[in-house]
Amino acid sequence: MSDPNFEHSEGDDWEEFSNEPNWSESQWRNYLQGSDRDTARFLSIYNSVKDQPNHLDEVATLMGWDAEDISMTDEFSYMDADDRESSEAGESNFSDDSDDEGGLADEADAGAPYTLHRHPVFVVSRSLYRYLHQSWEHYLAHSEGMVSAKLSWDYANSLHQAEMNVLLSIQALDLGDFGLSICHLKNSLSALNQTLSLLNQLTHVNAAFVDGFRHEARIRLYDLRELWIRVMGDCRHECQRRPGGQD
Repeated sequence: MSDPNFEHSEGDDWEEFSNEPNWSESQWRNYLQGSDRDTARFLSIYNSVKDQPNHLDEVATLMGWDAEDISMTDEFSYMDADDRESSEAGESNFSDDSDDEGGLADEADAGAPYTLHRHPVFVVSRSLYRYLHQSWEHYLAHSEGMVSAKLSWDYANSLHQAEMNVLLSIQALDLGDFGLSICHLKNSLSALNQTLSLLNQLTHVNAAFVDGFRHEARIRLYDLRELWIRVMGDCRHECQRRPGGQD
C-alpha cells in the first residue's frame, strides 16, 4: 500500500534539494580562480604592510573584513565582503585571464554557494603557506649542496603538516566540532614550532641571504601562530558555552 504522506514529504525534500545550486565544472573552475585571486590580493596587501605594527589586523581591514570575520566560530558571508569590496574588485586582477573571463568569474561568484574557500582564516593560512612553500623552493634553488636531504624533507614536511591540519580544523568548525578543531590547531602549532626550529639549522655561504630568508619566514609564521591562537580562544569559548563545558 502507498503511504498517503509519501507524495507530500517527497515533494518537500526534493524542493529543499532543488534549491541548492547545481553548478557545472566550468562554473566551479571560475569560482576556484576567484579564490586564487583572493589569495593573490591578500598577499599583495600583506607584503605592503607586513613591517607595520598590528599589520595582520590592518590587512584584514584592507581586505574588507570586519574584526569578527577573523574567527571560525561565526559564519562568514563572503558575499557581504564582496559588496564592501566591490569598488576595489574591479580595479584588481591578479590572474592571467582576460577581462571577459574575469567578468564571468565575478558573475559566477555572485550566485555562489557557501564554501570555505573565501573564509578569512582559510585565505590567510592558504596565502601565507603559499608564500612559505615558494620561498623554500627559491632558497633551495640558490643553496645547491648546502641543505641536506633530511633537513629539506623535514622542513617541507613541517609546512605540509601545519597547513593540512589547519584546513582540517576549518572543516571541523564548519561542522560545529570545536573540540576537534582545537586538536587540529594544536597539531598545526606543533608543526609550526618545528618549522621555526628547523630555520635555525640552515646555513649558507651568503649570511645575508639566509638571514633574509629566516626573517621573512618568521614574520609569516608568527602571524599564522597569532591567528590560530585567536581562533583556539574562540573555540574554547564556544566549548565552554555548550552543555558539559570544556574538558
